[in-house]
Amino acid sequence: MNRLRNQILALPKADVHNHLHLGGTQKMLLQKYPNANLDIPNFYDGLDGMVDFINNHINSLILTSDDMIFFFEMALANSINDNVTYLEASIDIGFVRFFDNAIEDLISAVRHLKESYKSRIDFRPDIGINKDHRLEEVNSIGLKCIESGVFGGIDIYGKEINRELDAFVPIFDAAKENGLKTKVHIGEFSDHKTIDKVISLFHPTEIQHGITASNSMETMNMLLENDIQLNVCPQSNICLGAVKHISEHPIRKLYDHGIKLTINTDDHLLFNATLTDQYLDLIEKQVFSFEEIENIRNNGFN
Repeated sequence: MNRLRNQILALPKADVHNHLHLGGTQKMLLQKYPNANLDIPNFYDGLDGMVDFINNHINSLILTSDDMIFFFEMALANSINDNVTYLEASIDIGFVRFFDNAIEDLISAVRHLKESYKSRIDFRPDIGINKDHRLEEVNSIGLKCIESGVFGGIDIYGKEINRELDAFVPIFDAAKENGLKTKVHIGEFSDHKTIDKVISLFHPTEIQHGITASNSMETMNMLLENDIQLNVCPQSNICLGAVKHISEHPIRKLYDHGIKLTINTDDHLLFNATLTDQYLDLIEKQVFSFEEIENIRNNGFN
């Protein structure tokens, strides 16, 4: 099996569902912050449990712009180590607080990262927007990010259930007008009807997770008809309790329906599974063949 792992590791990979400041490794983090209280669990109590862990154990380490940039670079190094050659990763607009509230400084830092790493990885940052972020800042800061030319996409995330998203339509429309990819986190914990609504509301190019679409033939057909890609994160789904075991993951049903899929890390620091790990696990558990994994892998580059 080491031979298969090495074969998969050698393959160029694309990770298109990644939150950059959570993309590093525990080992790298502890080298920088040796006194950090960082006992990363194998499982979380849903999305709320993960958010609590991030706020209490991860974000508490980030005090300055230098800390923030270290987290970004840690994620880039981790991706490179796994032979990820193409990376779309979100950078939350709320991180402006670490740059003296100057969005221009955050944009400049991201531009510098792209330039510094371009010989090792094709890094295409997404504008990350939490559904709880103040709408005034979403529109003002978000528009500056869009117009900067630094970002390749926009991604909205956060709690999925009982959330009205209509207020985010203008910033998504602005992103589309400027040629950015548009992504929405939905359908990991919320039902297939929320996916239907997001498609009707935003017409996104991609959906992050979207696995509950498997519960509805109509929703799966809607994804096909609108040529919407699902960026799935199997290990994340398991650690958060959305799926009990990889053999029960609906990714196979979605694939068999013809929906375009990618496999991604989401937050490697929290879930401790590289793309190589996940590809290998899906093959070993006979969810996919190597040839099918190859098809899915190639989707990330398209």
